[in-house]
Amino acid sequence: MKHMIPILAMVTLVACSSVPDNLQVPDDKALVSYQAALENPEQVVGQPARWGGVIADVRNSDEGTVIEVVNFDLQSWGRPQPSDQSQGRFRAKFNGFVDPVVYKQGKEITFIGTIGQPESGTIDEYTYLFPVLNASNKHLWPVRKEPTRVEVNYDALWYRHYWYSYPNYPRPIYVPAPVMKDGGQAAKQ
Repeated sequence: MKHMIPILAMVTLVACSSVPDNLQVPDDKALVSYQAALENPEQVVGQPARWGGVIADVRNSDEGTVIEVVNFDLQSWGRPQPSDQSQGRFRAKFNGFVDPVVYKQGKEITFIGTIGQPESGTIDEYTYLFPVLNASNKHLWPVRKEPTRVEVNYDALWYRHYWYSYPNYPRPIYVPAPVMKDGGQAAKQ
């Protein structure tokens, strides 16, 4: 039993370190969810949050950068889980410049920071109240790679049933006799 305690402690530490270093906080339970910021925007201003999603727009200016993000739930390690259902959008603000070619539309990103005052804006012609996250750090996720599909046939090499199915099964080949111009058949030699 004495040996199990250090093993359990190591497993717990490994599980905590799965979130990228730049997105870690001392207490994950203190983080405010996106839904809570939507429901009570004025009551959560100044509280810490970790939100993420897919980039919809990037705007750089002399005052800083604003990234508009379509919010999605985060996996346990902080990566967004894109789906067909959007929870809404938020704006992440921070000082500095980001290249819109690198931080382009459709890439997955996660932010850590404090919640700011919500801002009114538009999505196309629809007026929308954006929750704001004053980001202290960000993590741009690499593009997901589709797994390679490998099919293995465990049949014996001498028995490949599909080689002997129509039209590839062995059968005699019939060669028609040449037809003469007068309608008769050529003489056999």
